[in-house]
This record gives sequence, C-alpha cells and structure tokens, in this order.
Amino acid sequence: MPPSSSLTTAPLTTRTVASVLGAAALLGITACSNPAASPAPAPTASTAPHGYVAGAAEMAEPQLHLATVNSAGRLDLLDLLDGTSTSVTTLDQVSGVSTDGRFVFAAAAEQGAVTIVDSGAWTVDHEDHQHYYRADPAVVGTVTGSGAGVTSGGGTLTTVRFADTGTAVILDTGDLGDGTITELARIDVEPGPGMLAPVGDRVIAGRTDAPGSATNGIDAVQVLTSFGVPIAGATADCAELSGTISTAVGVVFGCSDGALLATADTASAGEGAAESTITFERIPYPAGVAATDRALEFANRAGRPTVAAVAGDTGAWLLDTRERRWSPLVTDTPLLQVSAVDDSAEHVVALAEDGRVLVLEAATGSTLAATQPLLPATLAATGAEALLAGVELTVDAGRAYLNAPADGLVYEIDYADGARIARTFPIDGEPRFLAETGR
Repeated sequence: MPPSSSLTTAPLTTRTVASVLGAAALLGITACSNPAASPAPAPTASTAPHGYVAGAAEMAEPQLHLATVNSAGRLDLLDLLDGTSTSVTTLDQVSGVSTDGRFVFAAAAEQGAVTIVDSGAWTVDHEDHQHYYRADPAVVGTVTGSGAGVTSGGGTLTTVRFADTGTAVILDTGDLGDGTITELARIDVEPGPGMLAPVGDRVIAGRTDAPGSATNGIDAVQVLTSFGVPIAGATADCAELSGTISTAVGVVFGCSDGALLATADTASAGEGAAESTITFERIPYPAGVAATDRALEFANRAGRPTVAAVAGDTGAWLLDTRERRWSPLVTDTPLLQVSAVDDSAEHVVALAEDGRVLVLEAATGSTLAATQPLLPATLAATGAEALLAGVELTVDAGRAYLNAPADGLVYEIDYADGARIARTFPIDGEPRFLAETGR
C-alpha cells in the first residue's frame, strides 16, 4: 500500500539549544563486563570503565526521583533515596507532564510548547544487568507547535505531536542527553486525535486510509524513517487507534479489535549502518468484548512485558506482550487508572472510583489489599475529570506513588505489604502533576 497522501514530509529542520548539561548520550558502550561504582574523571577511550558516561556518575542502585509540578508551575525533583527536594525551574500554564524515565516533558497547551527537562537520573538496561546514572538536572529547551503537545520517547528517538495542527517533531534522544535539542524532522500528520511513537530507529504515525470510517478518524499506522519519510508498504490496519505504550517486547497500539504490537528487527544496511525493520502482529481481544470495555490507555512498570488498561466499568485488562495474550480482571469497583507491576507476585495496582488505591490479584482480579480513600470520594460525580486532571498513579519495582493535589501530598504505597502507606511527601502549592524518573 503506498503512503497516504495526507502524510507528507517537510524540509529537514534542525534547531539547537545551548548546552546546559555536559552529559553524554543515553546509549553508551555495548560490550558488557562489571560496572564501575564511579567513573574516573575524563578517561580516554581505552581506559574508560564499562558503562562510562561523561558528566555523570554511575551508581550502585536506581536513582529514583519524583518530578512534581505545583499550582505555580514550579517543577521540583524529589529524591526518593533521601527525601530531599530540588527546584529545577518554573513553567507557565502547564497542561500535562510525561516522562521516558529520564526526561520530563511538560506541555503547555495554550502556548503550544513542550519544555524538556533532564532529571539527571536514569537507568540503562542491558537485559542481563543494568547501569544507574546520576547527573545534575537541567532544562534542555522547548519544542514549539500549536496546542497540546504529546511526547513519546524510546531508544534513540523522541517524538512530539501537536494535535491542533498535526505537526510532528522527531528529536534525537542522544542529543537531549547532551543538553541539546536537535530536530531531525518536522512533518505534517493529521490534526486531531492520533499517535506518533518511536520504535527502534523508526517512528510510527497514525493515518487515515478511509476518511470517516473510524470514530477518531484514524484507522491505520504508517512507519516512517527517523527523518520523517514514509516507508512504502510499511503500514498496518488499526481502527479507532487509541493508546500506546513501550514494553520489553515492542510498542503496543490500542485498536478497536485488540492490540497491534510493533517490534523492531535491526539489520545491517551497508558500511556498518543499522536500520530497523518493523514487524506488526495483531493480538485480538477474546470473543464477545463490548466496545465500551476496550483498552484505551496502557500503564506498567517501565521495561516490563505486561501492561494493564481500564476495561470500562467492569475492571481491567492485562496484556502480556511476550505471550501475546489478553486477560480480563473483573472487579467490584469501577477503576480509573490501573498499572501492571509485572513482578513475581503479578501485582496489579489500581486507582478506584472511590479514591482508594487497590492491589489486585492478576489471576482473578480479586482485591488483595486497599488503602483508605486518598482522593475525594466524589470522583464518579459530575466534575470528576476536573478533580482527576493531572492525577497520576505510577509504579516501580517496590512502590506505587499517587499525587493528591487537594491535600498537597504525594503518597508512597507499599503494594506488597498490604497497601501500606510507607511515606507521605508534602508538596508546597499542590502537586498538580507527577512523573517518576530514574527507572
């Protein structure tokens, strides 16, 4: 199938912001041995210890931080190891916050801007072991467009998509680690709801093959090069595209009939270059799933193969991308957010409609433990969306975190110990938005 005429390339644009952090690229040395606790200053290529990253210290454990944005727009980083907080910058009219595990992306819809902040904490996964890094946090710069910008990061590329105009920007993630914004391309995709996600050294964009055939106008995906050029024939159907997430296996896209899984196979492209070939695989829902129960948004512990999604008012879905299998979890209480921990106990953590955080059993959906209501119990009433705007439930290998803006708190929940509230963190000026970095 030829590329859609609605997906056109624009001239290559490169925009550079002065470096504010002397950190090197995310991806480093691939030959693996024992990691060093702390690299020697400025070693040469022949003497650099395995895992060395210029300008950063290699640490013995994950450097987990919570990034919060308060009502005044102040972005703080809370160190979960020692409880100290650092104020990084103040932003105007923040409308949404996301992260790829290192960078914090703060969108301002009215300004048509996404500000990128390097948290200075990240993990590099080498499958059989990990490296943990720490550097000084800094503001990298701003990507501009029109309206709300939605950001997605993964591997060597980061994307920003502005829904109002359909402008899509492809960034070099390694350069972000050097404190520089390099736009590999600006392209025109379709305005309105849609998707733009990196997969390997490729980008996948939503497109319309049959206008008006889907509720949100998107019924297929198109593979692009890192410079935004459509690859002929590299498409797949995905009616009513909604929701995407990166897993240890590939990138998931939510479709009306189930999930579309995109995986990248890297092969030599001559003279040592490597290019990814994207393979699509459909994972259909079990028979008889109602349209109101389909998965629209996915969440999990970063880097794990299993993801979770709310299933209408009936409970949740678990999608195991390694086994290519959906599992329904039926709950007594409607859920608002759900995340798969994907640990040995297969914990699933959920925010219920009544404001409690639940720990669910993956096999049956039964509630193993629950907190008291941590958010207003009127979430199901009219105005719930306003109450929930910016509220985020996030999980890592040991804890779950939930911001409660009205109470000026972030809760740390030990989901493996009866949903015990392990710590509470007061946040000056209300924690309107929350993201965890260092994972």
